Parts: sequence; C-alpha cells; structure tokens
Amino acid sequence: MLLVGVQSGRLFTDDMDRNFRVLKEHGFGCVDFNIDVMLPVAQIKTGEPGGFFDKSVEEICEYYRPMKEAALKYGVEIAQMHGPFPVWVEGRDEDMNPYVIMATEKCFAAAQYLGCRHVVVHPVAISLVHGKEKERELNLSIYRALMPAAKKYGVKICLENLFVSTKGHCIEGPCADVSEAIWYIDRLNAEAEADIFGLCFDVGHANLMARNIYDYITALGPRLAVLHIHDNDGRADLHMLPYSYTRNGKEPLIDWEGLIRGLHDINYRGDLCFETFHCMSVFPPDVHGELLDLISAIGRHIVAGILA
Repeated sequence: MLLVGVQSGRLFTDDMDRNFRVLKEHGFGCVDFNIDVMLPVAQIKTGEPGGFFDKSVEEICEYYRPMKEAALKYGVEIAQMHGPFPVWVEGRDEDMNPYVIMATEKCFAAAQYLGCRHVVVHPVAISLVHGKEKERELNLSIYRALMPAAKKYGVKICLENLFVSTKGHCIEGPCADVSEAIWYIDRLNAEAEADIFGLCFDVGHANLMARNIYDYITALGPRLAVLHIHDNDGRADLHMLPYSYTRNGKEPLIDWEGLIRGLHDINYRGDLCFETFHCMSVFPPDVHGELLDLISAIGRHIVAGILA
C-alpha cells in the first residue's frame, strides 16, 4: 500500500469528522490509532482501569462507529493500532494482567470492525530483574494467550524493538537485536500455524541502540509488518521529525537513506506511519498545519525512494 500516516495521539479530538478531514487535507492516507488511551499506563500500573473495556465487543464497536464512518468518508485507512501498554505488571497476575489481555482481545475486535490489519503489542521487558530466559518465557506465554483472538478477528500482532531506561541510560530491550525479533516471530508463527505475528520496526528506538538500520530491515525481510518513523538525538526517545538531528551539521544522525534502501531491497509494501506526536507539543499550534504538511511530504519522499 505504502500509504503515509501519522499517529492519532495529540492530534485527534472528539470530533471524528474533523480528525479525518485534517488527515486528508494534509496528504495522509492512513492513521496509527492510539486505542491505548482508553487504558492508560497509569491505570494499568495502579490496577484501577477506567471501565471502557468492561463494555461488550458490540458496545465498543458502536462507540467507534463515528470513527469508521469518518474514515470511509475521507478515504483514510486505519493502518495500525497501539494496543494497551504494558500488557503485564509485576505482582498483578490475579487482577490487572488478565484484564489487560481481555482488553487487548477487545482491541482486536475493534480493529476488525475498523478495517485495521495490525495491532502493536509491546513485549514485556523484565530481563534486568529476572534475566533474558524468564523474559522470553513470559512474552511467549502472553502472545500465546492472544493467538486465538488474533485468528478470530484477522489481525496481525506486531512486536516492537524496544529499549529500557535505567540509571539515566538507554539499554537493550526485547527485540532490540534483530536476531531476537526473528526468533520471536518465527517461533510464534510456527506455534500458531499461521502468519499472525510480525514486527513493528521503530526507527527511533533503533537509533537509541545505535543499530544499523539497513541491516536490521534487510535481516527482517517479510517479517516487517509496520513502521514507527521518528527522530531523536541518540540519547532520549524524543519522537521528533525525521532529519531533525545531525552528527556534524551536515549529515543526519539517523541513516535515513539506509532506511529507504532497506525498505526498497525487501520490497516493502506496508504503510509508513510517523510517530511524531511530540512535535504537536513542541511546535506552536498556529504552524501545526504546515508541520503536518512537512511530515506527509517526508513520507512521500520515502515512498518515492522505496519505489525507485
């Protein structure tokens, strides 16, 4: 498809017609929908969910009917969703952890209703405390629990390459190394006997881990399902515009040409979603229109390179 999109976070209001009209006016063909706002991190960690996912699947789909209608009206696809995060919290196996799994399954149902093919479900990072083996066992158990719902609703579960912040530093999280991402995806798809797992490659996270972006993408190959495209300074997860940061005033810090070549070489035909929500806070509101125009223009530049 190679549709260019941006995430809904810090862009959407309660007016769905307005939201999708703005996307269309600024050249976007898809959106990355933050359904996770209905079960925020704070609610998960405190064990006090707001109640949205206590609704039935039918009630949740009806809640999103205005979104579906607006998306169809303006011809903008819902390319991916951010599922609830985190999907597991230490010590909450009796209450919150099963609730988050249930909520994620209902996100899959909403995704099917909205025509969304991909839902990002972050792996859990516990290796600092429990070691890598326990981390992998936990993540496998979580994704196994989600397999039936993914099959039922026809969505692909997307893991993501992550980092972990500790003592002021960013260190490797799950799937930071491409070999681990491949291990998870191939094993889970084999167990599911279906192609229901892929990777959401987060360009900014890869930069924090000083990964070679071209090598990561080409190693993934067809396992690459969706993209989170944004920039940072190599020290913090800033979620800014591509080409914002530089090594020396001349060359970009992130190898954007390597990204484009990698996507070209694996014949990537998924969508390009920009996870640049911090820009909506940093830039003054009276230039948000021009900002969105620039993001979509960068997206078209990347698409042209992929197809070259």
